[in-house]
Amino acid sequence: MRVWLCAALLLGLTTAAAASDDWHYTLRPGDTLWKVCQQFAQEPAACWRDLASHNSLKNPHSVEPGQNLLVPIAWLKEKPIPARIVAVRGEVMLYPAAGGEARQVQSGETVAFGDALETATGASARLEFADQSEVVIKPGSLLVVNRYRRFLDQQGEQTELRLQRGNIRNTVTPASNDDRTFKVFTPGAVAAVRGTEYYVSVDAGETTRNEVVDGRVDVSARGTRRDVQAGFATLARLDQPPIEPVPLLPAPSVELAVTHEDVAAAWPTQADAASYWLEWYRQRDGLLLGQASLQAGHWQQDLPVGDYRLLVRAVDENGLRGHESWTNFSIEPAPEPVPEKDSKWDLWVFLGGAALLLAL
Repeated sequence: MRVWLCAALLLGLTTAAAASDDWHYTLRPGDTLWKVCQQFAQEPAACWRDLASHNSLKNPHSVEPGQNLLVPIAWLKEKPIPARIVAVRGEVMLYPAAGGEARQVQSGETVAFGDALETATGASARLEFADQSEVVIKPGSLLVVNRYRRFLDQQGEQTELRLQRGNIRNTVTPASNDDRTFKVFTPGAVAAVRGTEYYVSVDAGETTRNEVVDGRVDVSARGTRRDVQAGFATLARLDQPPIEPVPLLPAPSVELAVTHEDVAAAWPTQADAASYWLEWYRQRDGLLLGQASLQAGHWQQDLPVGDYRLLVRAVDENGLRGHESWTNFSIEPAPEPVPEKDSKWDLWVFLGGAALLLAL
């Protein structure tokens, strides 16, 4: 019943507003509204009348092959598909939507829609979806997989995440059709994309920040939408519209000095930078290992043997983090020490040789 109440509300929206929540179906030979509803709708009995009204069809019995039909996505049969945890560091808790006790997740586990993931201080996780989109969940974050589903007879997934607090980095696989959507909701805004790389964060004051690395993101809040292109960012304070997009600060020019025990990084400071944000990752699986906020243009960290990636970003006065500066490096094992020669043995060899020469 709730589906049809939602459908009734949808009928009152303008065509432009409804289009973003509609599936575009092209009628085939032999199709009728009844057949379309039987094939795709969750509740087909009354669907054909509502479908005719939704498409402003004067005669619902007169439709032709090739005609475009708008079907509200909320009406469709859907197939829930799980996401997968591909890397975990530290304490990452899963709160099942189906109930039951919270548990600490391990790499390889699946996450159903409705489940919540919480990362403790110093913890992180990398989440992978069926379309190869990825989300890195930073320390101190609470993320809910609101919806992750694929509609029957469609290729596109609909992904909706809710970031209640903390930071995430999204790498969204480009959409091959209009059926695939990827949205991140926060307490103060919503970000919708169709293939991009971008960051979303929610601070203690529930201010939402979006920084776009590649592609574009539509950020909406309080009835205002901002089109944020690559290389720009915006923020939305709670109960306020997002600000006009501003350019990201330039990527720092980072130089590394690596030993067998640690790594040191240095970069020229920027006049517009209030601070610098650093993250270091394990190369093989992209797992976030640590992060730091610095005022100066240098950093040092002890690390075990391994292959790493360092990310450095300048941060402006609004807390928006700038362009990425990535550097790969490796901590190599220290060389084996050369055994010391026994000086006493060398002396005896010398004396023996000298005695042999005197005897000749």
